[in-house]
Amino acid sequence: MRPLSPRQHKVYERLREHHRRTGALPDLSEFARGLGITYVTLKQHLEALAHKGYLTFEGRGRGRSPIVTLPAAATGVPLLGSIPAGPLSEAVADAEGFLPLPGLDERHFALRVRGDSMADLIQAGDVVLLERTPPARDGLICAVRVEGDDVTLKYLEREGPDRFRLRAHNPAYPDLRVAAADVQVDGVYRGLLRGGVLDVLLHGAA
Repeated sequence: MRPLSPRQHKVYERLREHHRRTGALPDLSEFARGLGITYVTLKQHLEALAHKGYLTFEGRGRGRSPIVTLPAAATGVPLLGSIPAGPLSEAVADAEGFLPLPGLDERHFALRVRGDSMADLIQAGDVVLLERTPPARDGLICAVRVEGDDVTLKYLEREGPDRFRLRAHNPAYPDLRVAAADVQVDGVYRGLLRGGVLDVLLHGAA
């Protein structure tokens, strides 16, 4: 799908958020007021989103509200790309689709694992579910960004006020010690998907 402008992205994400909370799309007039834009401007954004393949938009003539439909997959958890579970390397931002997982909100996202540093707990090719939240305690598995660019999946353990240890599950990998100022937690591990279950969620039953 084609990339969105910042305004289009905001409209699209707010639509998805409302659908996750309520199971339906909002009244468009109220939705426009909530966004602080006019109804006409909202319709223009929706038409652009439809043109780019993010939803369907069916106009019904003057005085009648258009019919807007989100694809079923778009209301799930986004599979944003891949993350190395090995040596630090640049994360790949290559969105694959959405996973229909009820009960998970906009704070959740998924990444496909590359490498074997978290084996045998997490295997290469698994998809990990993560939540954008600070870790509640020491020693949790986290998607950790180092010095702004490099991302890895490791146990995050604090070593004093100024340093973290990034520990692999696979004992063949050495621990990495990184200055706390260089560490950003992108997400905290909440579970994983693998094999046929993942294929069904992404592509539907055969």
